[in-house]
Amino acid sequence: MKAALIGAGQIARQHLACLNALPGVQLAAVCDLSPATAEAAAERYDVGSWFTDHQAMLQTVRPDVVHVTTPPTSHFRLAMDALQAGAHVIVEKPATATFEELEALTRRAGELGRHVIEDYNYIFNRAPQQILQRIASGEFGAVTHVDVLICLDILGPDGFADPNAPHPALNLAGGAIADFLPHLASLAHAFVGPHRNAQTVWSKRKPSPLPFDEFRSVVEAERGTATLGFSASAQPDAFWLRVYGERMQATANLFETRLTFDGPRNVPKPLRPFVSGLEEGRDIRRAAVSTLLRKFKGPGAYEGLWECLAQTYRALGAGTALPIAADDVLAVNRLVEAIKPRQQVKVTEPAL
Repeated sequence: MKAALIGAGQIARQHLACLNALPGVQLAAVCDLSPATAEAAAERYDVGSWFTDHQAMLQTVRPDVVHVTTPPTSHFRLAMDALQAGAHVIVEKPATATFEELEALTRRAGELGRHVIEDYNYIFNRAPQQILQRIASGEFGAVTHVDVLICLDILGPDGFADPNAPHPALNLAGGAIADFLPHLASLAHAFVGPHRNAQTVWSKRKPSPLPFDEFRSVVEAERGTATLGFSASAQPDAFWLRVYGERMQATANLFETRLTFDGPRNVPKPLRPFVSGLEEGRDIRRAAVSTLLRKFKGPGAYEGLWECLAQTYRALGAGTALPIAADDVLAVNRLVEAIKPRQQVKVTEPAL
């Protein structure tokens, strides 16, 4: 399959590196408004050609699949143009700035017999996949609740709050946190299904250009409940996923390779906490070594993105069901829409 990419920024590097490693994929073109950026990406990743005009790229190269990795507010126009040119579209999250735009994209894709796939890379990390496998086998028992919390300092010098270089995500409802909502919502959807209702709290603890730096939500879904959260103040940085089932519980830090299970054990009940503690300590030590090693080889923290793309291209090539279906994308974004702030409130002082 012939692939092309629009927007050669930071996340594009992972897409390009992965595409170069996938069998049966020809990385045909890259496009960026900056000629220097487009040319540099083409040279680094051995891309056949580079462009600064995406329409010229679509007409010249005629790709089968287009990756859209530009700022979120430009996704709708670029993805629609790619669909109109006959390509499937893989778009970085958030897929569009509004739910109405996403509906229009998926509707047009259906009319053209094409697909729009939003990147939910964390679902494809090894830890969530191992939990889902135990659920599918029946070992875990029915899921009753999932808790997803991102602790990330987005207020520091490497974050989203630099007044001299405003981040594109600040134009979204919810500001910088909105950039992470699809990660939270997609994980909740994977474990407890489409949401029924949601209650949210958006707040601001510290002075910054961001409208919000804290978010919490309680969600009722078809197969259980979920709590979702983002904290710019809680440290250290972590991406916690906790899944509670009728027979077992699982805890993972998706910024690392840490995953622990706590379930039935063939020991007397008074000894269970002791045995569980020993096994958890062993798993954490192993994960610490594995996390260190993955920084030096392979996709590292982007293992889920690589797996998601590999499964997607295999499905497109074989004409089989995609790992992220159109119904999944719509359901995740309905939840995102439900937990967004109703209005963009700019707070100048920390909330008490």
